[in-house]
Amino acid sequence: MRNNRKLTLKQTADTITSSSYLAKIEEGNYPPRPHVLQALERKFEVCAGFLTNYERRDEDAEYILRLLLSNIVLHPDKAKEVIDVIEENYFEYLSPINLEATYLCLKCAYYFKINDTKKAIDLYENFIIHYIDETELRSYPKLVRESFNYMMALKMFSENMIKESTYYMEMFVDSVEQGPMKAAVIYNIALLYGKLELHSKAIQFGLKAKFMFEYTKKYEILLCKTNNLLAAQHMKTGQHEEALQYLKQALITATKYGYTELLTLIYHNKGLINIDLKKYSEAEEFLQKSIEIELAEGRTPLWSAYRALIEIYIIKEEKEKGFQLYQALHENNLTNQNKPYITILFTDFILKFLNNEEYLKELDRAIEYYEKQNENELLYRAYRSLGDYHFQEANYKVSSIYYQKALKY
Repeated sequence: MRNNRKLTLKQTADTITSSSYLAKIEEGNYPPRPHVLQALERKFEVCAGFLTNYERRDEDAEYILRLLLSNIVLHPDKAKEVIDVIEENYFEYLSPINLEATYLCLKCAYYFKINDTKKAIDLYENFIIHYIDETELRSYPKLVRESFNYMMALKMFSENMIKESTYYMEMFVDSVEQGPMKAAVIYNIALLYGKLELHSKAIQFGLKAKFMFEYTKKYEILLCKTNNLLAAQHMKTGQHEEALQYLKQALITATKYGYTELLTLIYHNKGLINIDLKKYSEAEEFLQKSIEIELAEGRTPLWSAYRALIEIYIIKEEKEKGFQLYQALHENNLTNQNKPYITILFTDFILKFLNNEEYLKELDRAIEYYEKQNENELLYRAYRSLGDYHFQEANYKVSSIYYQKALKY
């Protein structure tokens, strides 16, 4: 069976790595020599021993599956290349069945990773649930457990089940060897704890990931993301000076390597911190930078950046600037696709500066639109603001109606 495969292991390795040093592999030499595996590890920047330190060596496919797992975590853009090689040359050799189950879990994880949820769910429902009994997971080989737990973490995240995603991600990271992949998973766990508003846990895991990335002296973009995450979590706990220090480190890296998406987040967070510190001019400057980068890149800016700008204009009573922003958002092709959202975003500004019949009716229409969409957070903000507005106007009955609506959310 081995001799009938479309590509030899040598050719497969060359396909994946395009490196001349792999040409020394002789056909039929199973398993690959250690220096070949070390070359693969260097090529894909996985930790030393990742491919070589495992119990069974009787299946070439297991080497490639481990490579695929590493790439999905660290290099999703390279993972498709490995999947193609497996599909063309190894799929029929994924034996025993635990290797096939591993591959299906990893392929499903890849689809979740690139946000192709439909393919991921189809694969999960049509195959994986028939291959793996989760109640028996402890009895499965290590690679199967790792792949299943990582896939389930991504699946739960796609379904916005953050607590469950965190559980599976921690199960996964416990079995991963030290190295960049473990650091990347720990960073993801920190992100999940941040979403759960468990800021001390997010900081704990974030610091661990930061130390590991600094130790490897690689993966600058992940280190930059980790510093930005730590800044955001310190900001939410009121530790503004610490947050600014992490942002300073992140800004140096993001500027050096031109990570524009990260620059957007960094300037956004610096803006929010300066609002908390009541440094409104500095906050406005950073938020504008965040928005300008996104517009220049042809992306829709963070709506939270606009919300923060509106807050500044209300505090500083800069009606003209606020109105110019309101008009600009309605006219810009990147932002005007959802005009009801823009209107609700400006609820407090409209109630303070544009509280005439025209704009109040526009606000009512936007609220009615989102009531049909059942957008809870947006409606809660709008109802609360309208309740406050009518209370100040001594319209207590109307105010009470809006407060009651807000309480439903």
